Amino acid sequence: MKRSNRTYLAVAAAAAAAVALAGCSGSAAGASNPASITAKDDGAKLTLWVRPGNEAVTDAVVKQYNETHKNQVAITHVPADQYVTKYAQASQSGSLPDILAADLVFMPQIVKNGSAVDLTSLLKKSGAFGHLSPAHEQAATSNGRVYGVPYVADTSLYLYNKDLFAKAGLDPDKPPTTWDGIIQAADAITKLGNGTYGAYISGDAPGSLAYDFTPTIWAQGQDVVKKDGSFDFDNAATQKALGFMQTLYQHGDIPASSKTDTGDGFFSVFATGKVGINFSGGNGVNTATLGKSPAFSFGLAPIPGAEDGKFATFSGGDVASITTQSKHQDEAWDFIDWLTSAKTSTDVYLKLPALAPRTDVTVPTTLGEQFTVPAELVKHGQTYVSTHYNDVIASTQGPWLQMFQSVVFDGKDPADATKTAQSAADALTSK
Repeated sequence: MKRSNRTYLAVAAAAAAAVALAGCSGSAAGASNPASITAKDDGAKLTLWVRPGNEAVTDAVVKQYNETHKNQVAITHVPADQYVTKYAQASQSGSLPDILAADLVFMPQIVKNGSAVDLTSLLKKSGAFGHLSPAHEQAATSNGRVYGVPYVADTSLYLYNKDLFAKAGLDPDKPPTTWDGIIQAADAITKLGNGTYGAYISGDAPGSLAYDFTPTIWAQGQDVVKKDGSFDFDNAATQKALGFMQTLYQHGDIPASSKTDTGDGFFSVFATGKVGINFSGGNGVNTATLGKSPAFSFGLAPIPGAEDGKFATFSGGDVASITTQSKHQDEAWDFIDWLTSAKTSTDVYLKLPALAPRTDVTVPTTLGEQFTVPAELVKHGQTYVSTHYNDVIASTQGPWLQMFQSVVFDGKDPADATKTAQSAADALTSK
């Protein structure tokens, strides 16, 4: 899945649609009774909405289904800057597709609006329950009921340039497992000179930062989102994580250009061979940028906390749900049932190759660490579960980005920044 811009939900549209979403009603023509749903492959024409950037997985998977079933799924690629608005309008007018594939951070809103069918009993009966990417299920779960399944999976980690590690006198087979280790490695690589930097992060992309900075907080055992969907920024763990990134920047290990990178450099800067450690994700190594014929040797490693042995990962991607407005819920379940089977994970996803929805399948070692490492991390994946994600996290004017930039690039005291961010987040979530 392409991650050139991790704003997730097209923030410009999200802001305009937020009020409308609150009044959306997902119920309409469909049966919406899970007990009455039975998989049927009877030649129905199903509709599916997907967001852009994931076609290598979304379209390929649907193609496989269509070639082996009477039912036929027609994909609509909804532009990122129109997705939220289109969803809101369709929900209100009763014209949602049969199957809705959305960024997993948007699932709490979809569930709250009543747009998705409860799949819990169906997944238990099929045997998929408990064997799917946990972050996707976390995002799609409310009050113990599951309303969606993994469709596209990725996970955050850091990439490191083994060639630069070797040149800097570092062991290329032993990536750092603590913040101190990352700082020491980054310092050594930056000292190589000639435009080389020890580390990189897309510093002006709030979605990217949710993806690859949040794990530094989680790895300390600190939650970012509370059970009620509000946010917890003003704490020691967040302050320490910000201080870690601030140190890298102040040491000159992160280039100044990171401050204005809205996501375009998420992988491309690392691909130049001039960066030692890139906070990003596993999906990028499967693109032509790095995966086909890399110009240098690279590795993948979990994003650590301050202590050795502590790490965390943000498992991103898309969740597929059957809409309560669908008139073909039996046939839509046939697709979801097929999608979440172990056979599809093995015979379709891993052969693309792509990370599979199931966590109980074996990833062939022949695919290399660019798949085996992310596949293992997905099992530990976390995500944000809040209907306020857009305003607080994804917005370029939100407190999340302002907090990060003010500390890392502008040198603000982390304690002051987290206090400011907390006040702003509380104001947004209390509306």
